[in-house]
Amino acid sequence: MATASDIISRAMRLIGVLDAGQAMEADDAQDALDTLNAMFAEWHEAGIGLPDYEITSLTDTLATDAADREAIAYQIAARMAPEYGVSLPVELAGVAVEAMSRMRLRYFQPAKLQTDLPSQPCGFNIVTGDY
Repeated sequence: MATASDIISRAMRLIGVLDAGQAMEADDAQDALDTLNAMFAEWHEAGIGLPDYEITSLTDTLATDAADREAIAYQIAARMAPEYGVSLPVELAGVAVEAMSRMRLRYFQPAKLQTDLPSQPCGFNIVTGDY
């Protein structure tokens, strides 16, 4: 399991604002933690089946696998790059989208369709709109 700090540090290295082995500034770490929590809240609302995380400390661990950690790091990197005046490299953006797509497929929770259509089998003419 990785800590929030591990994932955030990875994201900051991806966009080139943190060198390997370099410690984050306290303000940068708190901003990134806030971004991480906001992102988790958005994902929860969107129905991505990750647990409803609320990370309170950089030392909190996330019960995720390596693929999820990569997707989270790339998404945080994409969200934080503009705050540091960094243009997101096309390759990084592509990996972020791909990792997020895989995560959505893994955790997708199908919606329940509610309709007032008749429960009996019927035909529907798409051209005329008649049943």
